[in-house]
Amino acid sequence: MPDLIESTSFSQEIARIERCWHHTPAQARAECEVLIQQAREQRDPLSQIYAAELYGKIMDHEGKALEARNLLYEAIQQAQAIHNFPLEARIHEQIARSHYSVGDYRTALQNWLRCIELSELADSEPTIWMLAKVGLGQIYDALGDPETAVIFHQAAAERSNEVNDPYLDAKIQINLGVNLQKCGRSTEATKALNRALTICLQHNYHDYTAESYFRLSEVAIQQGELDQAMSQLEQALLFARKVNYRWGEANIFNAMAEIYALRQDWLKAIETLHHGQDISIQNDFSHILMRQHIAAASYAERMFNLPLALAELKAGFEFQQKLNASSQPNQRKELEQQTGLRSSVSNMIIDLANHPAIEEGEFSNFPSIICQAASQILEVARVGFWQLDEQSQQLRCICLFDQASSSSQIEAPLRPTDMPIFFNWLSQHKSLIAHDALHHPDAWDLTEHYLHQHGVQSVLAFPIHSDFGRHIMMFEHIGEQRNWLPDDIQHASQVTDIASRALANHERHAFQNEIHVLNAKLLDTNDALEARVLERTQALAQSNQDLHQAMNKLVQSEKLAALGGLVAGIAHELNTPLGAALTCSTTLSAESKELSMHLQNNTLKKSILESFVATSISASQLIERNLHRASELVSDFKQVAVDTTSARRRTFDLFETVDDVVNMLHSQMRHTQHQLQINIPNGIMMDSFPGAFEQVIANLINNSLLHGFEHKKEGQMSLTVSPDGADKVTLIYEDNGCGIPSELQRRVFDPFYTTKLGQGGSGLGLYITYNLITGVLGGELNLESVAGQYTRFMIKLPLVAPQTSSEPSDASLPT
Repeated sequence: MPDLIESTSFSQEIARIERCWHHTPAQARAECEVLIQQAREQRDPLSQIYAAELYGKIMDHEGKALEARNLLYEAIQQAQAIHNFPLEARIHEQIARSHYSVGDYRTALQNWLRCIELSELADSEPTIWMLAKVGLGQIYDALGDPETAVIFHQAAAERSNEVNDPYLDAKIQINLGVNLQKCGRSTEATKALNRALTICLQHNYHDYTAESYFRLSEVAIQQGELDQAMSQLEQALLFARKVNYRWGEANIFNAMAEIYALRQDWLKAIETLHHGQDISIQNDFSHILMRQHIAAASYAERMFNLPLALAELKAGFEFQQKLNASSQPNQRKELEQQTGLRSSVSNMIIDLANHPAIEEGEFSNFPSIICQAASQILEVARVGFWQLDEQSQQLRCICLFDQASSSSQIEAPLRPTDMPIFFNWLSQHKSLIAHDALHHPDAWDLTEHYLHQHGVQSVLAFPIHSDFGRHIMMFEHIGEQRNWLPDDIQHASQVTDIASRALANHERHAFQNEIHVLNAKLLDTNDALEARVLERTQALAQSNQDLHQAMNKLVQSEKLAALGGLVAGIAHELNTPLGAALTCSTTLSAESKELSMHLQNNTLKKSILESFVATSISASQLIERNLHRASELVSDFKQVAVDTTSARRRTFDLFETVDDVVNMLHSQMRHTQHQLQINIPNGIMMDSFPGAFEQVIANLINNSLLHGFEHKKEGQMSLTVSPDGADKVTLIYEDNGCGIPSELQRRVFDPFYTTKLGQGGSGLGLYITYNLITGVLGGELNLESVAGQYTRFMIKLPLVAPQTSSEPSDASLPT
C-alpha cells in the first residue's frame, strides 16, 4: 500500500489486514468497519479511502458486494474532493464490481471505463487498469460473448508482469480459463486454471485455490471425467471451508450435485443440493438459491418424487419472482416511457430547455420553473436555486422547490460563519457530488447547519458563473444515502446549463433595456439642451459640456447599433460549428437509444458496442472542437463592446507592466521555440491606463504567434522603448515572421478583417489595438512590413494620457 496515509497506526493496521483477510475474511471485515469509523471521526480521508477499498474487496469476495456500495460511494467522494486520481480509480473499480454483481451492467461498464481513463490520466501503476479490463471481460461473459471476454482477459494478462501482485495474476488466469472453456478451448482453459492454482497454493490464497479447483472441475465435467472432477471439488471444498468462503462453497455443492446427477444418483444429488441451499439461505445468496431449487426440482422429477419436484420448483419460482421484483420499478419506468405514459428524462430536459421562460430570462419566473422540472428529472425531494451576495458573502435562496408540498419556498440565508468549509468549496468554482453529505470533506458543515434539519442525506451542487452574479443549483435527496450515478450527474449538469442560459438571457434583456433607456435619455437631453440655449445663454459653457457628454453617449449607442451589422457575419461563423455540434449530438442520441434497446432486449453484440464506442468518441471530439470554436468567436465578439474609457487611471512603471504581460503570456510561448527580446530602460513612469496598455502589448504578441509565425518554428520578437522628448515615449514592436503584403496593410486595422476567418482568427485583435492606442491612451500607431521578412509597429504614447470624459475636469474640482 502506498505511504499516503497520514496516520502510521492506520497504515500499519490496514497493511496487517491485507495480509490476513484471505484467511479470516469475517474478522477482517469487522476490523475494516472500525477503521472506517475512526477515519470519519478524525476526518482522515486517505485512511477512510484505503479502509473502504479493502472492505469492498472483502465483501465482493464473500458475494456481498452490494452491502459495501454506500461505503464505496462515500470513499469515492473523498478521493474526488482531494483530487487523488489513482485512489479514485481504485474505488471506481470496487463500485463497478458492486453493480456488476447485481446485473447492473451499464453502470458497471461506466465505472470500469472511468477506471481505465483515470489510470491512464494519472500515469499510475497498471493494477487498476488490469482489474478494469477483467471487469469488462466479465460483462461480455455475462452477456453471452465469451470470445470478446477472452480478448479483455488476455489484455490484462499481458501486463501482469508489470506488477508484483500474484493475487491479481491468479484472478486474471481464473477468469481467462473460465471464458476459454466457454469458447470450447479446453486445453488452453486447463492451462490457465492450473497456472492460477499453482500461484494460489504457493501464496496460500485459500479462497482462489478453492475457485481454481472448482473451475478445473467444470472442465473435467464437460469432458466426462467425473471422478477427476469430484476429486477436484473435494479439494475446492476443503480450501473454501478454511477461510469460510461461503459463496464458493455453495457453488461447489452445485457442481457436486451435477456429478451425482450425471451418475444418475438422484437422491445423493438432491441431498448435496440441500447442503448448498442451507449455505445460500444463511448468506442470502438469492441467485444461487434460485438455481439450486430449479436443479433440485429436475433431480426429484427424475426419481419420480413429484411432490418434492413441485415444492422445489415452486420455491425456485418464488425466488425468481423476488429477484424480478427488485428490478421491476426500473422496468416499469422504462415501459411507461416507451408507451408514452411517462416522459423520459431526455424529453423532460428538452422540454425545459425549450420553455419560453428560459428564453425570456425573467428572473422572477425561471428559477421556480427550473427547480420544479429538475425535481422530476432527477427524482429528488428538493431543488434550490441560490445566489451569492457579494457584499455580505451570504448564500441567498432565490427559489427552492419542495416535492412533498409541491410548492416553491424560500430558505434562510446560508452564512460563511456557520459553514466555512462549504463556503471554501464555493470559492473553488467546482461541482459538489456528495453521496453521503455528512462525511463529504466539503459538505459536512453544510449538513450540520442546513441539510440535516430537512433530512437530506445526499446532495449535488453545481456553480453558475455569469456577469449577473454567482449562483448555484443544489439537488437534495431526502432519506437513505443516494449514490449518484453518472446519468444523475449528467442530468443535473444539463439542468444547470439550462439555468446558466436563462441567466445569460436575463443579462441580454437587461442590456437591451439599458440601450433603450439610454436612447430615450439622449433624446431628452437634446430637447433640454435646445431649451437651455434659448433660455440661458450665460450657461453656454455648461450646456456645451452636457452636449459633449450626450454626444459621447450617442457615439456609444451608434457603436452598439453598428455591432448589429456585424452580428450577421458572426452568426454565419457560429452556424457552422453549432450546426456540426447539433448534428453530432443528434447522431449520438440516436446511437445511445439503439444501444439501450439492444441492451434491454439482450441482443447486444460486440460489433454493435464497438460501433457505438467509435461513434461516441468521434462525435464527442467533433462536438468539443466545434463548441470550443463557437466559444472563441463569442468571446472575441464581446470584446468589441468593451467601453475602454471606463478603465482606471494610475501611475505605473512601464518596464514592470510590460514584464507582467510577458509573464502572463509565458504559458503560450513556453512550448514553442519563439523568443521575445525586451529593451526598456528602467524608471520610465507613466500616468495612464495600464489595462489598455497591457491589452495592446498582449494583442501584438498574440498576433505574431498566431499569424506571423504560422509557418515558422523559431520566430524572433523584440520590444524596444526609448524616450521621445520630455513628455512622450516611442515603442517599436517587431517580429521576423511572414510579414503583411502591401495591399493588405491598409485593411489590417479594420474590424473583423482576417486572413484566417474560419481557421481561428476573428479579425478583432489589431482593430482593438488601434482603438486603444489612438483613443484612451492618446497615442499614434504606424505600421511597416515587408512580406516574408518582418512586421514593425511604431507606437508613440504620451507619458500622461489625455483626460477622458469619465474623469472629473479641473474646472469641476472644488476650490
